[in-house]
Amino acid sequence: MPADEASPDIQVRLKDVYHELPDALRRIADTLMSDPLLGALWGIESMAERAGVSVGTVVRFSKRLGYRGFSDFRDALREACQLRSEGDPLEALEAPSDPFWALTEVARRDHENLNRLLQTMDQATLESATRLLMQARHRVLLGRGVSHVMCQVLAFNLTQAGLPCIAAIPSDFSNQVANLGERDVLVVVSCAPFSRETVDAADFAKRCGIPVLAFTDRRDSPLAKSATVTIGLPSEDFLFSFGLSTFSVLSHALAISVASKDSAGTARRLKAADEVAQPLFVEHWLPFQPGAIRVMRPPKPRGS
Repeated sequence: MPADEASPDIQVRLKDVYHELPDALRRIADTLMSDPLLGALWGIESMAERAGVSVGTVVRFSKRLGYRGFSDFRDALREACQLRSEGDPLEALEAPSDPFWALTEVARRDHENLNRLLQTMDQATLESATRLLMQARHRVLLGRGVSHVMCQVLAFNLTQAGLPCIAAIPSDFSNQVANLGERDVLVVVSCAPFSRETVDAADFAKRCGIPVLAFTDRRDSPLAKSATVTIGLPSEDFLFSFGLSTFSVLSHALAISVASKDSAGTARRLKAADEVAQPLFVEHWLPFQPGAIRVMRPPKPRGS
């Protein structure tokens, strides 16, 4: 809900409530007032980190000012900053002219999002997602745009681990839904702005009793209400698109978990695939133990 003639602008709202704010909410206000222009470009995680509060506290702060949520609050903040800068549109980042600068910036943001993933992910959610994937008779993965690329990455990793998948765009769901039932799983991937087709497919699957595994970027995502299991993907502050690195790491971890539960079967399948692929490549490679992670162990004491 950006500021307009019928509602007070964000500066007025801050002034009206500032002295009534609890300490945590006041830290957010102080952080914003120290640099409002940059504040208009922060994502919710960045704002929380700079103010030393939780993401939920930032949401409460937004609502305390009369906005429906963080997105409306940030829109209002951006509009206020644009008015102060004589109407020039805000840009989240200057266009990188140096490829090494771009590499450094993307690597830094990927690193931050991977850390957020580790901080927000819990073991129970990952185990539930793994069970859904392993117990399913069929696995159909749906996503639009970059989310479709994510589905292809996950489908490749899971197929290597012994769980064949179909990665499709949402419009293909109607061709696959007749094959799905309660013993199958629909995997949906969508982040803001959300694909209407993906959301509708997840909703339809839920009504049909088909389990749904959702990968999305926020807890109040429209996918969450249809999901049996929801996995959050940190995504704030990317340059122009959702970053693939965090999802790639997550999908690889899921595939390793699946493969480790049947390492002999995975090795057998990879060996067969390796034999089929030999005429296609100059070199071929087969891991000694699929899904294995080498762990450096201290040497045993002499005489033991």
